[in-house]
Amino acid sequence: MTDILDRIVAVKREEVAAARAREPLEALRARAQARGDVRGFEAALRRRVHEGGAGVVAEVKRASPSKGLLRDPFDPPAIARSYEAAGAACLSVLTDERFFQGARRTSFRHARPAACRCCARISWWTCTRSTRHG
Repeated sequence: MTDILDRIVAVKREEVAAARAREPLEALRARAQARGDVRGFEAALRRRVHEGGAGVVAEVKRASPSKGLLRDPFDPPAIARSYEAAGAACLSVLTDERFFQGARRTSFRHARPAACRCCARISWWTCTRSTRHG
């Protein structure tokens, strides 16, 4: 497992370095803050716990680096509805293409639980990019 994680982190560091060269953190942050439709991931978790529920973050992914394809067909809206019905406060959406067969453009804006695009949290740049993409 460590070999897979080490490989993912190494590849993500390279991808982030290239992406940061195209769009610095300050520019990315300004674009993210300009969005009016961002729902607060942390706020959704805190609200659920304050209401007496569990702050469950449900993971949405098409494939796993160790297990391969997990869902085919992969229907993100149906998955979001299913997790919402089961009580998820938020969704963590794996959009990495190389290791998880995801797509950065997969949209969960229609989902009621707040969604966080998850590729690899190795820098503030990746967190901010997730906000920018909704």
